[in-house]
Amino acid sequence: MRAVKGWTLVIAAFVIVFAFSTVDHAISPMVEVLKSAFGVDQEKALWFITACTAGILAGLFTGPFFIRTYKAWPVSAASAAMMAAGLGGFIGTGDFCAGLVFRFIFGLGAGFVSTVLWWLAYESIDKKFYTPMITVLTASRPMAVAAGVPLVLYGSSFCGWQTAFGAAGILIVLAMIFFIWASPKYEKQTVALNFSSAAGVYADMLRTPFLKTFFTAMFINRLCYFGFYSMLGIWFIDRYGFSTEGLAKPLMIIGICETAINFIVPFLMKAGPKKLFYVSVAGNSLFFVLFIWGILPVWWAVFMIGLFAMTDRIYNMLLLIFIPDIFKNAQDRTVIGSTVTLVSWGSLAVISWLEGALLSKTGISAFSFMLTAALIIGIILYIKVLKRTIFTEKYAD
Repeated sequence: MRAVKGWTLVIAAFVIVFAFSTVDHAISPMVEVLKSAFGVDQEKALWFITACTAGILAGLFTGPFFIRTYKAWPVSAASAAMMAAGLGGFIGTGDFCAGLVFRFIFGLGAGFVSTVLWWLAYESIDKKFYTPMITVLTASRPMAVAAGVPLVLYGSSFCGWQTAFGAAGILIVLAMIFFIWASPKYEKQTVALNFSSAAGVYADMLRTPFLKTFFTAMFINRLCYFGFYSMLGIWFIDRYGFSTEGLAKPLMIIGICETAINFIVPFLMKAGPKKLFYVSVAGNSLFFVLFIWGILPVWWAVFMIGLFAMTDRIYNMLLLIFIPDIFKNAQDRTVIGSTVTLVSWGSLAVISWLEGALLSKTGISAFSFMLTAALIIGIILYIKVLKRTIFTEKYAD
């Protein structure tokens, strides 16, 4: 029975992350559809990404405190209820403001679920299921881009976007039921709910040398990746005249590239982490500059976007590997790890809001300049930190 429950947790986790990521990543390519459904400009539809991301941030920040206070299964049940209510409300309303609220609730539930999944992976699940669970948590999102989003785009053209989103919602609810059934029910030590202690934890963390520069670099750098991800649908429509359904094929190619690289990086690491980092950031910058202006033939542009996604994944995976050595004197590296997620999602929230507010006024070209600058500045700051830490120590030539 332990083996059955272990595999149930892994499979359910995959379905939950896959289905959520499918809905979340489908917003950008479906801006034309959402524009009609909610009666707003297509740029304003990007605020649905902002609202959901804000909910995820709130869930990620507060989730660990609830996990310490309550058992995993009631937190999971509350998360499932929020995700179901948020998605159900979103597809059932035609009001833009109500849609934003429901997207926030959907994201809040997802943030709590993410906290439970990482707690389960690190603290609770049987060791033989640790690797499968980590693989699920890191590979499900790009797999959703490769398979889930194209299915939603095709499905929306046949039966409507509400039905396509609703099918993903049903998958989430069913997977959460199995997940709750298989979750550990044992008594664990709990502490009183106390959010004020978080301020002290994060204040102590920020005193770590080079940490402020590192997270500044991360925030600026992620503006580029997430900024393009947010306006991807508008970009393809503006530059190449794609329809919503037509976006399925390029997204599938990009998602396959991003999924495949997860399994290739361990082999690339044999070339040396320092060399691989420099090659990947150089390639990432080059590929972005080549495609962002929309002057390449469309499938060459898709190819370059795939390479951009792959090199982005390479150097960001390397940075996660570097963190324990960069901040080896930090008192709590777990908090640093969770802050990586908060900063990344915070960057998405900011850039998607800016694009929703300003894209119709400034145009795509102005944001292309801004995203290019963010990419280069972020990389320069990363290199500054690495040269003053591990590139002159552990990975010195």
